[in-house]
Amino acid sequence: MITLTFFNHKGGVGKTTLTINVAEALADQGLRVLMIDADPQCNLTAFYLREKDLDELLGESDDEDAGSTIWSAIKPVVDGKGAIKHVDAISVRKNLWLCPGDVLLADYEEELPAAWTGSFARKSRDYDVMCALSKAARGMGEHYQADVVIYDIGPNVGPLNRAVLLDSDYFCTPVAADLFSLRALTTVGRAVSRWINDWKTVRGLANDADRQQLLHGHPVYLGYATSAYKVSSGRTSTKPHEYWEGKIAPRVKSRVVDALRAIDPLLAPFPGSKLASIKDFHSLAPQAQEYGLAIGDLRGHVNSGYNAQIKEAAAEFTGLATTIRKRMGI
Repeated sequence: MITLTFFNHKGGVGKTTLTINVAEALADQGLRVLMIDADPQCNLTAFYLREKDLDELLGESDDEDAGSTIWSAIKPVVDGKGAIKHVDAISVRKNLWLCPGDVLLADYEEELPAAWTGSFARKSRDYDVMCALSKAARGMGEHYQADVVIYDIGPNVGPLNRAVLLDSDYFCTPVAADLFSLRALTTVGRAVSRWINDWKTVRGLANDADRQQLLHGHPVYLGYATSAYKVSSGRTSTKPHEYWEGKIAPRVKSRVVDALRAIDPLLAPFPGSKLASIKDFHSLAPQAQEYGLAIGDLRGHVNSGYNAQIKEAAAEFTGLATTIRKRMGI
């Protein structure tokens, strides 16, 4: 079982869209995929659930008996009252499951800074809190015999995302073709490198038995995907996407790849960091959310005039999923 995260602390770069469409493409290829909504905003969960069902789910999530979100699973550990609770994932379709998110993950995030500090002091309680989300996600993955567990996370470099990244076997960076995404790459490289180095210290201080239970802290960088680019827009007289592509690639190398390789060359093993360019499919994205479908599966649900774009979307996400799969070695 492999864990994968799409991570960039800048919002609006298509993390959830990529999570959904790559997960669906991997499932189409026969892999068993579990999506974990680890974003307190619950955008991934809201994509697949009707508003009424989502309200009921979140309304019961703090109930020890009825709760069935990712928060329900880790709450006993965070509260110091027991072990991880098993919750059932939602079957989206063949080969694809969703563990629902929860706004109360914000409560877990509040506990993580103290648990991070306590982990340096080798406190078992703080180890448990730091690893709670990982144990819940991986336990659920084993239950459903998942080949891939994909985390969906929010746009920040906070303690919750730190715990997720340190549990990830691999991560990718979605990048928009603009100045703000370019600047955000510096933060991604710095943050992940610092987290890895600090957690290496935690693991080095732990005894052998505890070390076996801790987050492995070795997220391998697969590369970046430019998302939602427009074929012809912007003030640049020639092709604006190519203009930003020319700036993004060297920035990824200098601020992400080189930073990770300085710790361990195996953290960024791929000489070519670009995974794909996913174009802007305009109104198809909100229509996909309306139907709870991948963009490439909208044929027959929307106006037939969109069929060419739907086919193109299916091909692009399938290509991205295939590249990710090859780089992960599955």
